[in-house]
Amino acid sequence: MARNREPQIFNISFLDVICGALGAVIFLFIAVPKGGAPPGRSNQLNVSIDTTHRQLFATISDSLAGKRPGDTLLVVLTDYKPMPGIAECPDCPSCPETQPIADTEPVTKAAAPKKETGRKDSALVAAGKTAEAPPPPPDNFKRSKYEGDPPSVPCKVSIEINWADVGDNVDIFVCKGNKCVSGGAREIRDIGQWDSGKAKTKFFGSDLRTTQEAVRQFDKIVPGEYKIYALFKESVKNNTSVRIRGLVYSRNDVGEEKGEPFGATLQLNAPRVLLGTVQMPENGAFQFTKN
Repeated sequence: MARNREPQIFNISFLDVICGALGAVIFLFIAVPKGGAPPGRSNQLNVSIDTTHRQLFATISDSLAGKRPGDTLLVVLTDYKPMPGIAECPDCPSCPETQPIADTEPVTKAAAPKKETGRKDSALVAAGKTAEAPPPPPDNFKRSKYEGDPPSVPCKVSIEINWADVGDNVDIFVCKGNKCVSGGAREIRDIGQWDSGKAKTKFFGSDLRTTQEAVRQFDKIVPGEYKIYALFKESVKNNTSVRIRGLVYSRNDVGEEKGEPFGATLQLNAPRVLLGTVQMPENGAFQFTKN
C-alpha cells in the first residue's frame, strides 16, 4: 500500500511562479521610463512684476527656450489667486491722502480754460511741493547681472557643451592638473560630476542619448584652474564636423551669477581640442580665456 506524501507548501512549482513574477516586476521597473512631476504640476514659468520700477522678470524652463512668436502652446492652469481689492490692501502711511471730489452739475456750455501754469508752478515751488520723479531702481535690485539661460540643473558651477544633431557623439573633458572628468571618469571631488542624458543601453529600440554633456559642482565652488576639452568621436549620419556651443556658469552663496558662452567647430576623429581655460575663485567671479 502506497504511503501518502506530506504536503509541501514551498515546492519547486511555487518558487518558480514567485521568481517569475518578481522578475517581471523588475523588468518592467527598468524598462518603463520614469519621469518627474507631470506637466500640470511642474512649474514651467515664473513671472514677477515690479510695479514701482515697471520691470518684468521671468524664469523660463529649457522646454520653452526654443519657442518663437506664433508657436502654439498648451497651457494647463492648475491654480490662481484673484488680485486683491482696495479693501484688502494694507494701509500706506507715506501715501498722500485722497481728497473727495465734490459732485458738480453738468455744464451746458464749456468755458475756455485759463492759462495759470506760471502761477501754479510758482505756488508749488514756494510751498516746496514740486512734483517728484519716481525713484530710480537700486543698483543691487537684481543680485545677478547674468541675463542668459541658466543650466537645466541647479548647481554652483557648470561647464557644459551642446550640439544640434542627436546622432553626433561628442565628449567633454574638464581637467585640473593631471586629472580629468569625462564619461570615463564621471566624478572627481576636486573637479566635479559628469552629467549627460546618454545611455549605452537601449530598450525596445529607443535611444536615450541627448545633445549635451556637462561637468557640474553642486555643493560648493571648488577654486582652481580648469581646462576644457572636447572630442568628436562618431556620427550616425557620417558628419565630418560638428558645431558646438558651450557655457561656463557660476553661482555663489549670495545668489550672484556669472556666465560666459563660447563656441567651436570640431572635426571627426581628430584629437581632442582645447576650448579654453577657466580661473575659478571661491566667489565664482571666474576668468575664462578662450583658446
